Amino acid sequence: MAITTIFGINGVGKDTVANSLRTNNPDLLVTSISRMLMYILGITKTYDVNEKVCEEQYKMLESVPQEKMIKIENTDYKDMLDEIASSKEDLIMLSHLISALRHGDKIQYLTDRTTPDWYVKLNQALIQLVAPSDIVSYRRKNDVNRKRETSIKEIEYHQSLCTNEWERIKRVNPDTTNRMFIVNNINLSDATNEIEKIIHDQAKVLRKIRSDK
Repeated sequence: MAITTIFGINGVGKDTVANSLRTNNPDLLVTSISRMLMYILGITKTYDVNEKVCEEQYKMLESVPQEKMIKIENTDYKDMLDEIASSKEDLIMLSHLISALRHGDKIQYLTDRTTPDWYVKLNQALIQLVAPSDIVSYRRKNDVNRKRETSIKEIEYHQSLCTNEWERIKRVNPDTTNRMFIVNNINLSDATNEIEKIIHDQAKVLRKIRSDK
């Protein structure tokens, strides 16, 4: 098994798609960067997004110094993902802009810090979830957990950051191109079916690669 990362801007529907995938695949584990870090730091009991967390737990995570986060990324976090990638678990990682580590105020987002190569290589597939700006805006306004007003211009800027990082990964890791997919999340059922097919097909490719070694 390997890890599949579904990434995209806030409001594009990552959580909704992941819940739909899980309904169809009950053994599927779903996590996120923040949940994984909370687990490593002892803030939560599991890294499963199904475990409910409160605002206080998020504040505990945000209070961790950036220097400690970087150390965790290069040790416990990396080791844990290596172990999962070598196990029989099927894991979906939900991420904003792919990056493997939370960024603090001292680090320029996706300029000074980009997605580590080791993280890209662990994935059997990188899936960028996209949607038209007006749909993302509507979803953000109607998010029952975190309603927020966002201009179309801001949404398009965030999407440009995603696109830039996506293209950078392809340039730096040309052998990764055949594991990178863009899925349009306008219709939940269509997006879920497309992602399920990607995961199924990539798993077959991965099994063949391992059997040939």
